[in-house]
Amino acid sequence: MKTKEKILASSIRLFNQHGLVNVRLQQIADDAGISVGNLAYHFHSKQAIIDTLISQLSYILKPIFDERKEFPGLMDFDAQLARYYHLLLQYSFFFTDLIELQRNYPKQYDSRQTITNEIILQIYNWLSQNEANGLLKAEPRLGHYKIIAQTIWMIITFFLIRPKDKGNIEDKERVFKEMVWSQVLPHFTENGRMEFDVLIESMLDSFIE
Repeated sequence: MKTKEKILASSIRLFNQHGLVNVRLQQIADDAGISVGNLAYHFHSKQAIIDTLISQLSYILKPIFDERKEFPGLMDFDAQLARYYHLLLQYSFFFTDLIELQRNYPKQYDSRQTITNEIILQIYNWLSQNEANGLLKAEPRLGHYKIIAQTIWMIITFFLIRPKDKGNIEDKERVFKEMVWSQVLPHFTENGRMEFDVLIESMLDSFIE
């Protein structure tokens, strides 16, 4: 692994563990096994490291947002949830250190808001599309599915900050998906519920912690 890659790997690990404001450049250098001077050669400040990590995240997110803006099937949405889960877990500091970003890194905070809004919009579009396809009931009141989309995002955020518990990553992913699908379940039509039971329920195994 090249020095720059070591610095980024150490930074993201430490940011996730301790939070942005609690990590110093010396800690990053020590974790990467290099001197602070060597670190400064590649990144002149902590903000430069954060900028690079956010650019890295945006690059990874681009195909998720661009290539499958519409993922109509239930299996497609379940796969998209898995993508959200693993990616947001990897970059959890960026989504959970909200106050730190807002106070100390306003530009990066704006990037977070843009990404967050894109995810919420993508979820809302899926709900709307499946309402049109007859798998979800009509909204009980105007704007209800927008609220559901925002609620799902809140669940995603909660799952990133919940206390670390035991269990393998596959079990935790199932719990995550159970929590999200529980928001959709009451809104299925009869056809939607049948499709859910056949395609999704068997995969989840009704696993709830």
